[in-house]
Amino acid sequence: MQAAPIWLIGPAYIIAYVVLEWLSIISSTPSFDIVPWSPAIGLAFATFLMFGRRFWPYLLLAVAASNVILRRDLPLLAQLLSPIIVGGGYAVALNWVQHSRWQFDIKLGTLRDVLLLEGTAIISSVLVATASVILLYASGVLTVNAVPYNIFRYAVGDLIGVSIITPFILMVAGSGGIPKPNLETCIQGLAIVAALVFAFGFSSLPHFRLFNVMFFPIIWIALRHGLKGATYALVVTEVGLIIALLISGPQVAGVTTYQSLMLVLAFTGLAIGGLVTDRRRFEQDLRLNQDSVSQIFRLGSAGEVTTAIAHEINQPLTAISNYTQLVQEYLVKGEGDRKIAIEAASKVASQVDRTAAVVRNLRDFIRLGRRQIGEQSPHLLIREALDLLEPNLQRTGASVKVTVARNIRNAAVDRLQIEQVLMNIISNAIDAMSENDPSKDRLISISANNIDGNRIEIQVRDSGPGFPPGFNLKKSGIRSSSKKDGLGVGLSLSQTIVEGHGGELILENVGKGALVRIRLNSFPRGTVS
Repeated sequence: MQAAPIWLIGPAYIIAYVVLEWLSIISSTPSFDIVPWSPAIGLAFATFLMFGRRFWPYLLLAVAASNVILRRDLPLLAQLLSPIIVGGGYAVALNWVQHSRWQFDIKLGTLRDVLLLEGTAIISSVLVATASVILLYASGVLTVNAVPYNIFRYAVGDLIGVSIITPFILMVAGSGGIPKPNLETCIQGLAIVAALVFAFGFSSLPHFRLFNVMFFPIIWIALRHGLKGATYALVVTEVGLIIALLISGPQVAGVTTYQSLMLVLAFTGLAIGGLVTDRRRFEQDLRLNQDSVSQIFRLGSAGEVTTAIAHEINQPLTAISNYTQLVQEYLVKGEGDRKIAIEAASKVASQVDRTAAVVRNLRDFIRLGRRQIGEQSPHLLIREALDLLEPNLQRTGASVKVTVARNIRNAAVDRLQIEQVLMNIISNAIDAMSENDPSKDRLISISANNIDGNRIEIQVRDSGPGFPPGFNLKKSGIRSSSKKDGLGVGLSLSQTIVEGHGGELILENVGKGALVRIRLNSFPRGTVS
């Protein structure tokens, strides 16, 4: 969807916004044109996060179209200014969150991204609700006593839309579609329906007293499926709640009570789902790191490796030398048994194969475990590498600018290994810039983009002296180094890892700095787990 032209997505968004506003109005009893839940605002958040600041005119046009079609009774002043307040207000907040130092990932890969989204939604919805309700008061629609209550209703309605609809759309867009239901998901869906029936099936009790039963299926699904499962469950629950309220008729507690309960339910589901997703990721990292540590302990010191190589290869090399001398004497002098010379030549070949096998075994012995290729977010790979290098960045005073394309595809990589590559390259950039004049900027620019149908490219550029003249990683081999005191292992190892993923590691000098391009295969689009 993000690859579609903006002129096509924009009108479709306006139509969807008006339809969702219409559904909100007919499924509730809005007072003063304030609906108790606003999925249209959730749609606005999601589309702006996916398409960026170029989409803000459509946010204004959608609100204006909704006012003209659905809210014709609004005074002219409110008709004219509400698109600026709603569309412009949310656009400013979302533009800030995308260009702030928090490095927000629209795929909601971690709990931190969810909390950043919710924090932005809380602050912006309160400000937009306050401005909108004051506008209604200035237009003569509301009395001064009704202002606080309607600010609360307005803000909570928008928050419900953002907390439920926005994560759902971002999850669906990031994963390539909605997964096919299986037996477990069907049972969980029936559990949500059963909870709604239990909460609204007893007419003798106020329904809000039984609403707490709705938490059980949400918590179950969040614990079982993490953040993605929680977002799907919350959408089903909200739709079910609206239908239940329409069927059961006027409520003793009022819609505001159910607004608050639904908002708490949404926060609970997202928080638990985010924690579960983070914990699973941490457990996977721990397993990968344990495998790597065990390999490192097996490796031991460099002296032990040298001794092992010398011992294992010395015998076949000695045998090769002896057999070669026999063959040489026969060919030069014409003396000796021809059969013995042929047999010696055959043994030379076998000893060469033995030497190659020894090298292969040693390489397998010291490698950092087996690759575990999976779908990884480039944004998350970069952010986690930078988090680990934060002390080095602070110590040297280096700053980092990260730019990730909104439509970036996920990479098909081993996360631990590619993060190690990024850490090595960024560390090289930090070290290179440490020699700069203190008065000069020490800036590392990191970007990630799609480069063709099935590959992505991560670029790391620094403002250091660049690579030495004539530096060539492929020709120099394992001993190549771009630093005066470097051992030359880091870049070579990075190249081996990247090429082992079917990618490329390209080194360039650009202006006064170095540029490293990491090209990797993207995860097949449309693959849903």
